[in-house]
Amino acid sequence: MTATEMISELYPEALDCEISITDFWNLSVMEISDLMQSFKRKRDRQLKQELINGFAFAQNTAELIGRYLNEENTVRMPWDFFPDQFAEEKKQYEELEEKKQIERAKENRKAYAAELKRRHEAGLV
Repeated sequence: MTATEMISELYPEALDCEISITDFWNLSVMEISDLMQSFKRKRDRQLKQELINGFAFAQNTAELIGRYLNEENTVRMPWDFFPDQFAEEKKQYEELEEKKQIERAKENRKAYAAELKRRHEAGLV
C-alpha cells in the first residue's frame, strides 16, 4: 500500500475524529494518529460517564420506588454517587436534617409534657 493510499484511508476517519481539513493536510501522519487516539480516548471516557450516569439514574429511581413501597428502604443522594461534585449540597442537607431533627425532638418533648400535665390534672398520675 502506498503512502497516498494510506493517507486516503486515514482521511475520512480523521474527519470523523473532528480533525479539520486544514489540520489534516498540515500535520504529519504521527500527529494525526495522536489526535485520533486522543479523540477516541475522550469519546470512550464520555461514553463511560454517560453509562455511569444512566445507571445511577436507574438505580436511584428503583430506590425511590422501593422507598415508596417501604419507608424503611433508604434512598441515596447525588453525593453518594458523586461525592466531590456535591460536597457543599451534602453539607447543607445534613445541616437542614439536623435542624429538622431538633425541631421534632422539641415537638415530642412538648407533646410529652402536655400529656403528663393532662394526666396529672385528671388525677391519673
